[in-house]
Amino acid sequence: MTKLRAVLVLTFSLWWGHGLFAGPVVQPVVDALTLSQLVDLPQVKVVDIRAKEDYEKGHVPHALSAPYALWRGPANNPGQLIEKDTLQQRIRQLGLSAQDHVIVYAEGDSQTDFGAAARVYWTFKYAGLTQLSVLNGGYQQWQKQKLPISKDPVTTEASDFVVQINDAIVISQQELLEKIQQPDASSQWLDARPESFFQGQTKAPTASVPGTIAGAKSVPHQQWFNTDSATLKPIEVIQKQVQQSGLAQAQDTVSFCNTGHWAATNWFVLSEIAQLPNVKLYPASLAEWTQSAQALPMEHTPNRLGQIRLKFQQLFNN
Repeated sequence: MTKLRAVLVLTFSLWWGHGLFAGPVVQPVVDALTLSQLVDLPQVKVVDIRAKEDYEKGHVPHALSAPYALWRGPANNPGQLIEKDTLQQRIRQLGLSAQDHVIVYAEGDSQTDFGAAARVYWTFKYAGLTQLSVLNGGYQQWQKQKLPISKDPVTTEASDFVVQINDAIVISQQELLEKIQQPDASSQWLDARPESFFQGQTKAPTASVPGTIAGAKSVPHQQWFNTDSATLKPIEVIQKQVQQSGLAQAQDTVSFCNTGHWAATNWFVLSEIAQLPNVKLYPASLAEWTQSAQALPMEHTPNRLGQIRLKFQQLFNN
């Protein structure tokens, strides 16, 4: 360890030891250089959510492997929440505790990929962890900075963490339906998908019909990123953008997409960066909404003939 690195680690350790690392110091977004200054600290747990084979080729030193699939639901409804007991077991296996600063990273090869890290961040917060960050730009930014890479597997002792469900950041299908049936100008529900999905011109395989949830606004997740980049815009730029777009005027916000992946990016930006109050994620999103036995309110859904044409178009494109 270089002298400068040793001084940085000692400084961060002293801050933590005196309780000064709580609160504003733990930021929701960290860059690769900041992570490199934190990674040796025992209170920091880095979670690599890439596929196991990618982790084995190289990863951030001390990072724990926990592939994204561990935090997702079944193939027909990937956004579905996993059972509380299963969630608790997987967090314990990573050795995470309520006192840890947990930093999540994905590959960082696309704007869509960021949603995986945001969704796992949200899942940890939903489970009751509070000191959380995402590595901006993921593993690729770590590589671009030419920072140390390890191929050693990392193991840890299981923790005794007890899941405390954070109901403030989640909304169920029934709760969202009630909002639609009793409209309130102070509420907004935002579709994080690209515009073609919102307009019913494209349909995800997990959705029974194209279109969007009735009353939704289109807020595509891509707008929060630097142009042609998988890194988020600077915090102050995002905060200004949220204000100028009028998204900060609502008293409560719901974020959804197809399976709660792109929606996690919108949730992360609005809740953690813009710090809007009462921002909730609809985890199972349109996969659950459109698969419901009861037909739930939708907009921009083509007629039957239009849906047949869309299906043939997608088959042809595939």
